[in-house]
Amino acid sequence: MDWERINVWTNTLYTLIHSLSLAKDISFEDLHTLNDRARESSTWIAQDCSYSSILLAHPGGKNRITFRRDPNTHFADISRQLIKMLVQDLVVILDEMMDEVLKQRNEAAGDYPQSKIEKLKKSLNSDFHWAAHGCLELVAVRNVLTHSKGLWNEKSIAIVKSFVAPPPKVGEPLSIGITMLFRYRKAIRSLLNQLT
Repeated sequence: MDWERINVWTNTLYTLIHSLSLAKDISFEDLHTLNDRARESSTWIAQDCSYSSILLAHPGGKNRITFRRDPNTHFADISRQLIKMLVQDLVVILDEMMDEVLKQRNEAAGDYPQSKIEKLKKSLNSDFHWAAHGCLELVAVRNVLTHSKGLWNEKSIAIVKSFVAPPPKVGEPLSIGITMLFRYRKAIRSLLNQLT
């Protein structure tokens, strides 16, 4: 099992927490330097694109990059968006790693993460069903954030209703904090470690 994806994701999480915390501590000083920092960031990865994107024939924009919204005022929105992006990425990583486990076991499951978790859960010692449930919860949360404008819907509730008590209600807003990201990562690690 290649854990490097989880390690990179974790390091990204730590870096974002650290960077945002430092920026918040100094009230996002030097906002006027955003343009220079954004231009410098284009050197972090050697090339813009590894394929012949149609967009490469069009100018990338020469306008000065500025904050349109003050990050001090919109810090909660930034934090929620950060969590959403990291949840989405974590589900993609979980899905890829479950594919590897299923291949090693010469087993198959449906195309979606939920069906893979349910298939793999059957092989788990019952002491680790909490980890499978945590992974199912992660998938449901991703679905709510990505496909339901942050409001619980029937499909996502159906994923968690057998182990979340009381289950969320249709239309109820979802709110999760940074600490849940650590819990989801623990559930993934526990699930996959028990299966490999």
